[in-house]
Amino acid sequence: MTKFKTLTALIFTTFLLAALALPVFAVSYNPGVTTGQYVKYGNFVGTGPGFEAFSDYDSLTLQITNVVGNEVTLLSTGQFKNGAIIPGNGTTSVWNVETGTENGVPSTQGPIIPANLNEGDAIPPPNTYTVNSTENRQYLGFTRSVNVLDVTISTPDYNSTLTYVYDRASGMLLESSSQTTAQAEPEPVTSHYSSSITQTNIFNSTPTGTTPGIPTEYIVIAAIAVIIIVAVAFLLLRKSQRHLSSSHQ
Repeated sequence: MTKFKTLTALIFTTFLLAALALPVFAVSYNPGVTTGQYVKYGNFVGTGPGFEAFSDYDSLTLQITNVVGNEVTLLSTGQFKNGAIIPGNGTTSVWNVETGTENGVPSTQGPIIPANLNEGDAIPPPNTYTVNSTENRQYLGFTRSVNVLDVTISTPDYNSTLTYVYDRASGMLLESSSQTTAQAEPEPVTSHYSSSITQTNIFNSTPTGTTPGIPTEYIVIAAIAVIIIVAVAFLLLRKSQRHLSSSHQ
């Protein structure tokens, strides 16, 4: 009976330690892109005050030119449908996916977030947004696991809804849309914007969509716990067998 109590205590302790270790590995904020990858956006639609100009956009390309630690440098290029370059063409920005900053300034709803987040995970900057859902969607003939961010902003002057869809494996934005209704006289005015991915080389080198599973860190911890339990049980069994053998001699 004493040996059974000892085994039970060891098993309980092992699982307790594993449970305490899990939160440490709950979320890792790392980039999922490499230098040379890019995402090209098109299908621009814009209606209403301040958004009409987006309908004149032909394309916008974000190319990863450098990745150092958690910082990703993006080069922005694009043009209007008439061939003219868009404002900001040729500019670069440095996004830190761990802190959620653009060139050192906190920025929400950016073009890139940490890779491999799951539903309910916080999106940097801290205390702003979380992943609303993780699901599979079709893009350019590929099934991709994506993280969806839905945001609703309500004020006495306007109401806005924003939807951003990010590739889970790379963290790159795949599509975005927003709608804002402003209070005005004689009636409210609604503006809309949307765009989506039209070309990329990211899908060629990052995993296709799968149902999000248990993070690798959790599996490793669970495996270690099982190994410890089996080893302890084996040693106690050997010890018990030796004791019984000695008592019969």
